[in-house]
Amino acid sequence: MGVSKPYIVIDDFNYRFCVHALSLGDDLLTKVSTAEGHVLSVDEPRAVGWLGRAPNPIEMFLTALASCFIITLKLHAKRLGLIIDHVEVFSEGSFDIRGFIMPEKFTSGFKSLSLKASISTGVNCEKLRKLLNKVFNGWIVGSTVSRAVPISIDIRARCLDVDGSPKELIISEVISKSY
Repeated sequence: MGVSKPYIVIDDFNYRFCVHALSLGDDLLTKVSTAEGHVLSVDEPRAVGWLGRAPNPIEMFLTALASCFIITLKLHAKRLGLIIDHVEVFSEGSFDIRGFIMPEKFTSGFKSLSLKASISTGVNCEKLRKLLNKVFNGWIVGSTVSRAVPISIDIRARCLDVDGSPKELIISEVISKSY
């Protein structure tokens, strides 16, 4: 196979990540190891007849989308000297299970994805809007996924108007990128 362990390689501006996944026997439980030494478990849910000992791959995918949004938002905010007090995200995806069961007859993969976020900050709303544009153009997971499936974004943010009074900023858009 050529790879003996998980790794992170940083070569100028090119980052490469590798994780290791292992499942033994007929058990679906899969252990995933990262370069930082984290071990994650992945399984299938009881609702579809398995043991449900860990999140399933779909939940892990949606977790990656939601957490990438939050981390990208907070990293860019920190770089700009902005404080985000609270971020809460729900990510959701839907797919036709027949694409998994009978891929020769049905298309596999997500048909729709959405991300709903609630943000609280003492930042001016216009600065927050610019920050969110930076996030939408830079988040690695969301940018990658939106090349295949558009992501419906709904954000409700409590921020400050130009006069310093509290204001609600609402952003609803669909992000779809091409190569």
